[in-house]
Amino acid sequence: MRGRKVKANLKSRVSAGFLTASWNAWIDAQGEKPTMAEVPVHRLEYWLEEQDYMLCLDGVEGQLKRRESLLNVMDNARLEQMNGEADFWKQMAGASLTNLYAFRQAVITIRQRYFDGIELLFPDSDRSLADLTKHTEELITSFNDQIIKKSEDKINIQALRQDTDKVVIERVSYIVDLSKS
Repeated sequence: MRGRKVKANLKSRVSAGFLTASWNAWIDAQGEKPTMAEVPVHRLEYWLEEQDYMLCLDGVEGQLKRRESLLNVMDNARLEQMNGEADFWKQMAGASLTNLYAFRQAVITIRQRYFDGIELLFPDSDRSLADLTKHTEELITSFNDQIIKKSEDKINIQALRQDTDKVVIERVSYIVDLSKS
């Protein structure tokens, strides 16, 4: 503990924090119309695991060995059983990226049409959206490279972006036309 400014046992202060699963369990236990401080509250949906980290007692080497073993499982005879799961994740990843592209394009289109190009999102939100999009694209690229063997089965990120941009621009234009009439 030499050189540390905080002398207390930091591990004793670690907590799981807010967990979506425990929140949803509490909501379910409250009955038909749950409230908190007289404000209606609802269940939360989540798509990812509840933790942002994975504890590897063996350090980075252990994490890499675990990753390697998981990838090797994909290459063995059980690959047929996992095709359905791979298809599910492919659809989920494609839908998530489409939603991110659609949101970004809607923000851009609305900003250009109604706000003279002034940014609508707070800088932190804009960075978070860009980071989430980048990491989702990286995840899909890894999925394409490591899991999908046939090139026709891979998720085409460029085509997904172009199709989404085109559809969003058309829909925003349609909504604008409706509001004018």
